[in-house]
Amino acid sequence: MISLVTEEVLDAAREMNRRDVRRAEQASEGDNQESINPNSHAEEDDKIWAKYDGIEGPKGLYGQPLKEGGSHYSYGPYSRNRRLLADIALACGWSVEKARILERRLVQRNAKRMSEGEHPSVDFSNPNQPKLKRGTPFTFQHVPMDSLRWYLPVELKEMDPTKITIVKAAVLDLYGTNSKGRKKIPVYPPGTKRIDDETLPISKEDLERTQEEIGKEERHRKAIRMKYLDRAHYVPPDKVRLRIKAFLRSSGMSEEDFRKAIDVTKDEFDVFMTARKIRPQLESKVFHNAPPFISEQNGESNPARKRKRSITDLDVDWL
Repeated sequence: MISLVTEEVLDAAREMNRRDVRRAEQASEGDNQESINPNSHAEEDDKIWAKYDGIEGPKGLYGQPLKEGGSHYSYGPYSRNRRLLADIALACGWSVEKARILERRLVQRNAKRMSEGEHPSVDFSNPNQPKLKRGTPFTFQHVPMDSLRWYLPVELKEMDPTKITIVKAAVLDLYGTNSKGRKKIPVYPPGTKRIDDETLPISKEDLERTQEEIGKEERHRKAIRMKYLDRAHYVPPDKVRLRIKAFLRSSGMSEEDFRKAIDVTKDEFDVFMTARKIRPQLESKVFHNAPPFISEQNGESNPARKRKRSITDLDVDWL
């Protein structure tokens, strides 16, 4: 399979990250060079790629070099993807070999999806080198951003789940949502420290915020699954609040000790106890951590599962 990533590509991506960090720092000081020359970014990219041996820029259908963009509605190739793949490898601290494993898995997963359906756009007869209908090799350059955002966490979960937060914060969140997306290094107030200018050009606060966002999504999915697939163990948020209040009254435990026991902050606790919208309640750590703790303290066992009713148990008038 044709691969986009090499040691030279990683070196070029490091240099681009250093360049973008310098630009972000200049912007924070009120010196925005791109407002003077909007094309300076793309021109500098070309110069950086050209400095390293063994790198050929992304090519179009007729072999012409690709610049920024391509259509949001096209099948690529997307010039952004080479640097994006290098950024993933740098953020994860991976070698070229491991980055190529991720590259191959994403290419094959997307090519298989695009080869299915009534009007397939990819020939997947040879999984080791899928091709577009016109015969052009299907590579990582042809994977659209929407698919990357969907499938990348799935593949990382199998390869190394500890890298999901890092990749989201330091790579995916810094790129646009379509084929014209360009990496935008965050601009911080002067004095803000980045984790690493070359590999993780974000702050620790960004990483922590992303981890919390991912945690909220996972807790919300867990609550929805429980609500519809495991109703015997699902307790609505309003009932959880009533249980918390009753437990605090009967146990004599202080609210502060209770918060420490279920590992939540005062703000998280107060937000859950006063929230009215359902999603913030289902995302809350209080909603997920409080019921099992209260049951354990009260010596309660897990409730017995309800017997699933057959259709003959339902009082339904069939038309």
